[in-house]
Amino acid sequence: MITRTLVEIAADIRGFTSAAYPDMEIRVEPDLEDPSRTAIYFTESKFALIYPTQRFHYLSHLIPAEYQEQHLQNTAWFELAPGETPADLVYPDDELVRNITPDVMRILRKTGFFELLDNQFSPLDPAAPRAQCWGDYRVSRGILPTRGFSEDEFFDVFHVLMAQGGFCDCEILHNACEESRLKAEYWKARAQGHQPRDPHSGGSA
Repeated sequence: MITRTLVEIAADIRGFTSAAYPDMEIRVEPDLEDPSRTAIYFTESKFALIYPTQRFHYLSHLIPAEYQEQHLQNTAWFELAPGETPADLVYPDDELVRNITPDVMRILRKTGFFELLDNQFSPLDPAAPRAQCWGDYRVSRGILPTRGFSEDEFFDVFHVLMAQGGFCDCEILHNACEESRLKAEYWKARAQGHQPRDPHSGGSA
């Protein structure tokens, strides 16, 4: 295996991520707490709108798994919004998320959250405008308070949804709920040999 220098790793990562995050700052240097380990700092303004778990999810999908296995095994990643430090990052308790998942999902279904979200992205009226997914939870954040959720509960709710594969508004409808018109539209288009509509484009069908 060819060893990459820290400068080369930074350049490689920039190449993998620049299409999605052209303005992201990337620093690769020895970890201050453990010099035997490499620390990678990703600083991006778009990260201000999403949780650290989402940030890692998006970045890890941009960097090829083979490259990660060969060159990033002994690394610590810090995905930061401008002005943040690693100490500011808050991660979920995975065991707590597992324990609360059945109840959170039950409440989301009972309060009609999924239906309201589906109405935004796949309205019953085909002439109605469709919401656009921005890769975050901005539509869901507008719906949750109307369903009785406080902002203090958002962290738990969204990490439960992430554990179901819902890392953004449209992924909630595709992965975290059993049925949605948006998901049905996707598979109908695939079955008919059409390109499924991209919810990230917004607009009408």
